[in-house]
Amino acid sequence: MRRMIPIFLALCLLLAGCAAPIPAPQPEKPAEHPEHIVDQLPEIQAPGRMPEEPVAGLDTPRDEAAELETVGEETPLTDGTEPEAAGEAGPPERVVDPTRPMVALTYDDGPHAVYTDQILDVLEEHGAVATFFEVARNLPKAPEAVRRAVDLGCEIGSHSYRHANLGKMDEAAQQADQAAADALFQEVLGTTPTLLRPPYGSMNKTLKSTCGRSIVTWSIDPEDWLCRDADTVVQRIQAEKSLDGQVILLHSIYDSTVEATETLVPWLLEQGYQLVTVSELIQLRFGDQVEPNRSYNYDYFRFRVPALPAAAEPAAA
Repeated sequence: MRRMIPIFLALCLLLAGCAAPIPAPQPEKPAEHPEHIVDQLPEIQAPGRMPEEPVAGLDTPRDEAAELETVGEETPLTDGTEPEAAGEAGPPERVVDPTRPMVALTYDDGPHAVYTDQILDVLEEHGAVATFFEVARNLPKAPEAVRRAVDLGCEIGSHSYRHANLGKMDEAAQQADQAAADALFQEVLGTTPTLLRPPYGSMNKTLKSTCGRSIVTWSIDPEDWLCRDADTVVQRIQAEKSLDGQVILLHSIYDSTVEATETLVPWLLEQGYQLVTVSELIQLRFGDQVEPNRSYNYDYFRFRVPALPAAAEPAAA
């Protein structure tokens, strides 16, 4: 009987185990690998960094690094035009009416380190131009003033290398003087003048036929170089019956000439004259060509008939 009790208990335990529910198998625990986690999340960007690929519907991201590398480079304008390069603005646009009276102011013996710029100040203020016949060896004294004159639309001619009397030279000496002058003009302006005004107006047949320049003198000389008085210079010019088609001789190395210019330029404009360069005067007022080895002298400007009659001749002073 006692041996039956353990058998009975074992049987009860067995029956109780069969009645209990069988637990469901547990899934494997996922691996705790950083790459696995990152693959399941949106990319987290570092602060300030744009996504590598643009998102649909958004602007294409800028390449900030590339922008930093190109700082200072020219950026095309939005209208498709290129920005104007510094120093390439060119002379201001002027319109010269060939039917209206015109006169050419010319300045010899410069450039001057002070007075040339002061004359240019007056011209620029009034939108006027002039022709400067420069002594080449003076160019290094005021190169920026000469370049400024060109930028304002003024004309630059040669007044020889050292203000020598070219009319008393032979061909070899004349050519040597011009070569020395041309070298300095080329250095300062990057070009050489096509106009030549011989010092003292002195020339000979050799110069006129071999210089390769257009020789230009003048038709009105108020002798500013002699009187050195601004009022006298102005009065002598204003006393002329007509200045239409005339070339006025002045010198840019005197403060009195600067003072005279300050009065003359606005007065000439008020009288109805257009202030032009010598070449413009020859081409537009006289309908002629500016040709090398040709002389345009006192008689040319004084007595040549303008190509078109003046629409409104200024009244005499």
